Amino acid sequence: MDEKILFEKIMLRIALEKKKIAIKRKIAVFSVILGVSFLGLIPAVRGAYSGFANSGISPLFSLLFSDTSIVLSYWKNFTFSLLEVLPINGILIAVALLVVCSASIRFLFKNLKGFQNTKQIIAL
Repeated sequence: MDEKILFEKIMLRIALEKKKIAIKRKIAVFSVILGVSFLGLIPAVRGAYSGFANSGISPLFSLLFSDTSIVLSYWKNFTFSLLEVLPINGILIAVALLVVCSASIRFLFKNLKGFQNTKQIIAL
């Protein structure tokens, strides 16, 4: 009877160690993805900012605040003009990298929590 209990404990410990190794790998992968996406986010935001500065969007926004009645009467043309001038590529790249950063942080914390749980179980 004792051999069976010992065998079950050993198999449980091996399974927990495998799980711990898998979680360590996930933590490493998500840490690298987070670092790369964060480093890519800085030039992407700079590019989007540069795109806004060079796009000529300022006159459209000043028109929005100075002549609201004209903007409301010609709202379709104003919207198309705004969409034409927006630096869509820079915005999309920055938003995509921001999503990757936040997803990596989410998965990283989730796996760190799982790693802490396996450490507590193994300590028992």
